[in-house]
Amino acid sequence: MDLALSINTVCQRAAQLQLQAVKSPPQPHLVAEALHELYGVLDELRASQEEVLWQNRQLLSTQRELEIERQRYHDLFNFAPYGYLVTDAEGLILEANFAIATLLKFPQADLIGKPLILFIEAASSSAFLALLAGVATSGDTDPAFVKDWEGRVCPYLGPPIDVAVTLSVNCRANGTVASLRWLLRDITQQKREIAKIHHQAFYDPLTHLPNRTFFDAHLSQAIAQAERNSEQLAIVFLDLDGFKDINDTLGHATGDRLLAKTADRLTQDLREADVLVRWGGDEFALVMHQVEGVATVTQVCERLQAQLRPIFEVNGHSVTISSSMGAALFPRHGRDPETLLRHADQALYAAKDSGRNTYRLAQAGKADTASEFRIPR
Repeated sequence: MDLALSINTVCQRAAQLQLQAVKSPPQPHLVAEALHELYGVLDELRASQEEVLWQNRQLLSTQRELEIERQRYHDLFNFAPYGYLVTDAEGLILEANFAIATLLKFPQADLIGKPLILFIEAASSSAFLALLAGVATSGDTDPAFVKDWEGRVCPYLGPPIDVAVTLSVNCRANGTVASLRWLLRDITQQKREIAKIHHQAFYDPLTHLPNRTFFDAHLSQAIAQAERNSEQLAIVFLDLDGFKDINDTLGHATGDRLLAKTADRLTQDLREADVLVRWGGDEFALVMHQVEGVATVTQVCERLQAQLRPIFEVNGHSVTISSSMGAALFPRHGRDPETLLRHADQALYAAKDSGRNTYRLAQAGKADTASEFRIPR
């Protein structure tokens, strides 16, 4: 029976009994029926009260569980090891955890309401805006939208920081974007380690010039670029004259220091596009881009020799050094790395045979067999 209807029936019966009692003594059977109905309603009320109390206990338990879960989420969010932000679709910060506040060196509470782009380095801002544009075009139609990106953020104090960013979307029931979730990881140390490994692989530790491995990859790319642009380039081998005697008489420490100082001098007057590498031992190689002709190569060789003429002061010793050079041009002396290197090598030995401290340009038709190819060692 419906509880409200039962209560209404009992009230009506009580009113009838009260009216009868005024007119005449109440009839026992009517009183008994009314009491029966009243007790039935009381039983239902008691059962309903127990149900309400049970529901209240369940509600309180659920509320406690929700509060525990809310606190757990808050703790996970706030004390996560990585920076975490929630923004609106325009990039306005709605939530920020402790890690991102630490990363940006900015008070956590004060981050709320700030545009995230304020903390993006200028060089990364275009990519950041492209991310937001990608959400605008794809986020509404793809609730599983996730985008990874690497950029740099600018803390309130300190230098920019390299970060890896994962962007995901929180959608409303109608599919529109409700908020954006940004996970930021500091990868500055990782970038440094990668740069260190790259430097060790492609750079000479003594002179800090690119090494032979770098040269091999760079020359192939340079030839391909010159081919596409219908340009000339040149390869120049440079060998230090009499270096072995200096190394033997003054010691390897002095020899190494002389090599480092020689590299410094050789790079002082290079054209910006040209690349000097340490080939090995006391030998260097130069890749000259956008060469106009033989005159350009000649001028560079003469400048390099001029850089080496002043006396070197090394470990308390006054040292003089000269160089022999051999040059070959693309495409005049070859269209592939092996042919160009072979001609430059032959030109170098021609310079040595001419009395050293000079340079020679390769001659087409020479060094066309592998047996004549004497790469400097």
